[in-house]
Amino acid sequence: MLVTGAASGLGLAIAQAAQAEGAAITAIDRVTAPFEISRICDITDEDQVKRALSGLPRLHAVVNSAGIARRATVEDTDMADFDAVMAVNVRGAFLVSKYALPHLRAYGGSILHLSSGVATTGLRNRAAYTASKGAILSLTRNMALDYAADKVRVNCLCPGFVDTPLLATITPERRAKLTGLHPLGRMGTPEDIAHMALFLMSDQASWITGQAIAVDGGFSIGHSEDV
Repeated sequence: MLVTGAASGLGLAIAQAAQAEGAAITAIDRVTAPFEISRICDITDEDQVKRALSGLPRLHAVVNSAGIARRATVEDTDMADFDAVMAVNVRGAFLVSKYALPHLRAYGGSILHLSSGVATTGLRNRAAYTASKGAILSLTRNMALDYAADKVRVNCLCPGFVDTPLLATITPERRAKLTGLHPLGRMGTPEDIAHMALFLMSDQASWITGQAIAVDGGFSIGHSEDV
């Protein structure tokens, strides 16, 4: 299994869960990840992606987890920030998929993109991030159609707010607000996402493709408080 963003956060959690189930992990990140096969790569650079994916052993699954976020409206978003978000979140997933597909098409397999709950429901001050995750959702559906005949399934996960290191520095007040957006009363854990990721890449999900699966504590269905 190939996992991008495998050095931290959701990528690390998914890779560790897969390894615990016996999968051999090829980790891709900008820094060294804690796996036997760890390749440093800027996924926005086509040449680096080609090198990182060269000489792979038989590949069964790819997880495009690497991503970045910026907080701003359209008017307040610097073009450098917009380009950076789209480059990592969309171009990176596109490039990794492009160079992984020849490996997957030989035997069939699965690609899992990490989208977000904000791909299907609005969230203020996330213009570039929301646009990038909406693009991933659409890319998922298109790829699922293009590669179904090759027995390559393509799905995406749409998490709510997950308690990763990215949220480690937020204030207690903001943490309470984020928690309140989820009707089940808590933010997600990386393990919540990893469990569904492993299911979607397993043979148990062999008839599931082109789907955007919300793992979000109810974030996408509405607010829990009476307004």
